[in-house]
Amino acid sequence: MWREVWRQAMQDGRRSLLWWAVGLALYTVMLLAFFPLLKGNTAIDALMKSLPESVRALAGDNLGTPAGYVGGKLLSTMPMLLTLFAVLQGSALIAGQEERGWLEFPLAQPLPRTALLLGRTVGLLTMMLALGAVLFLSILLAGQLFQAPLPAGQLLVTVALHILGAWLFGALALAIGAATGRPGLAVGIGAGLGIGLVVLQGVASQVQVLRDLAWLNPWKYALSDLPLEHAVSPTPLLVCLLLGGALVWIAARQFNSRDLRG
Repeated sequence: MWREVWRQAMQDGRRSLLWWAVGLALYTVMLLAFFPLLKGNTAIDALMKSLPESVRALAGDNLGTPAGYVGGKLLSTMPMLLTLFAVLQGSALIAGQEERGWLEFPLAQPLPRTALLLGRTVGLLTMMLALGAVLFLSILLAGQLFQAPLPAGQLLVTVALHILGAWLFGALALAIGAATGRPGLAVGIGAGLGIGLVVLQGVASQVQVLRDLAWLNPWKYALSDLPLEHAVSPTPLLVCLLLGGALVWIAARQFNSRDLRG
């Protein structure tokens, strides 16, 4: 029963997903097209190393190598972009449709609310994975084209860390929307927390308290652990995946018991 809900969620979100996928692919190609100008440029590396550590943590300090350039110039912006997509989609799947009065028809069918929530949750995860596949292939192929080849395995893990990190905040927005029926609140909390943690991770190396608590920040593993350059544990992937699901599961009880608008 939830599969029908999943198919409908994918159909409803297909245009948004398509435009985001096209935008990310074009953004990736445009940035990687500039890499040949920086490849092996020691002056650029020296300039980056002269910047404050907090700036280098976000922008990278080794832009003359494929891993340093992709990690510092391209993927450093992905947490914010992917979080925005995930949160907007997550808030729209339940709360957004409730606000428009579009939940009345599916819930008029013999469809449990739990099945509706499950189908929409799997739909969000599917959209995130699809966007991740586009990002992975764009970087891999554009890297070959513009002299910035990267190991496929490490690139896959890196993209997965970004996608599942964003999924966590999208699931949070979905859960808040399901529990309250307020899409604005869901977007505000989900995007604020997700993007705020990106900023905190950028300055964590300068603040002892943030450095000690960095292991709690999902963006640490995607940004500061340099997964394009070093092998990393798959544990953060599983934690983000399960934690996102747990947030929706916690919200399910409130969603099942409250009166829906429309």
